[in-house]
Amino acid sequence: MVLRADYFKIIDDIKHGRIYSSTETVLSGLRLIYEIVRNSKSLEDLSADLTSIVPLLLKARPTSAMMWNCVKDLVSEIVEAGKDGKLENIKEKAFEKEKELEKKIVTLGEITAKMASHRINDGDIILTNSYSTIVLKAFSIALREGKDFKVYVTESRPGSEGFDLAARLAEMGLDVTIFVDSAVRYMIKEVDNVFLSSEAIAANGALVNKVGTSLIALAANEARVRTFALAPTIKFSPETLLGELVVLAEGEPTSILPEKLRSKSMGKVKVRVPLFDVTPPEYIDGIFTEKGLVAPQAVIVILREIYGWPFKFITLEEVIEVLKTWQK
Repeated sequence: MVLRADYFKIIDDIKHGRIYSSTETVLSGLRLIYEIVRNSKSLEDLSADLTSIVPLLLKARPTSAMMWNCVKDLVSEIVEAGKDGKLENIKEKAFEKEKELEKKIVTLGEITAKMASHRINDGDIILTNSYSTIVLKAFSIALREGKDFKVYVTESRPGSEGFDLAARLAEMGLDVTIFVDSAVRYMIKEVDNVFLSSEAIAANGALVNKVGTSLIALAANEARVRTFALAPTIKFSPETLLGELVVLAEGEPTSILPEKLRSKSMGKVKVRVPLFDVTPPEYIDGIFTEKGLVAPQAVIVILREIYGWPFKFITLEEVIEVLKTWQK
């Protein structure tokens, strides 16, 4: 079966950051997988399409623990449903699982946002970066409760999605200030709390998020400003329990290099565009989850609760290997 061009467009949008939020990224990925299942004509086609698309999807956003966790759950359900060899059963189960995961993602995000909103008080100035639907929701809840507060947003290069977040917050009626990333140490003295979104939380409590996050946490630590990550446990990375590292993606050099500087001499200069960084757990005061506010040191305990001890979970690679057996 020839894969549709719009499938690759979704992956390209994820890869190049045209979908900012990690939540929206995962929802787009899950819908893509279901569309492939829905349009499949045979088990052989489905197997070939998924074994081609799933690795590309994960490679497009390798830092997202929620993407890995949810894609693994959905593909595992597809494999389980395929044991009877009936394609219609697979389509039915895939539809149910995709909707279940969508609801879970939204619900856990809303509960986490509600937890975080309790930390916002009248007169506060909250600093955030990048673009996060969960952070946005926390501000929306606090605003709806009548709290009077201000938000500072860093521009969040590369991508500058901080401008999109600032615009959304301003539309909601919030007092918003945006400033260049390099001014964070200068501006932090005016801030009461820092709210950070997350791509992944490692087993040791480290935060993986948009590049620049670690500098914000470092400046906040120096200024004795409390820093909180907003991360439902679906963003916790079980693979890091086994010693695996979260892959940090980099962008294209052309995304930051103006055309006028792409001269012959500049062609000899290496240009790197990190998109994500890692913030050590000692710079995070707490992590808001659907279970409440937890210390970074408690992440390993929560992962044990979810996956048991010794840790038991099937890897996505193992699931894909089963899919390949459907091909004749």
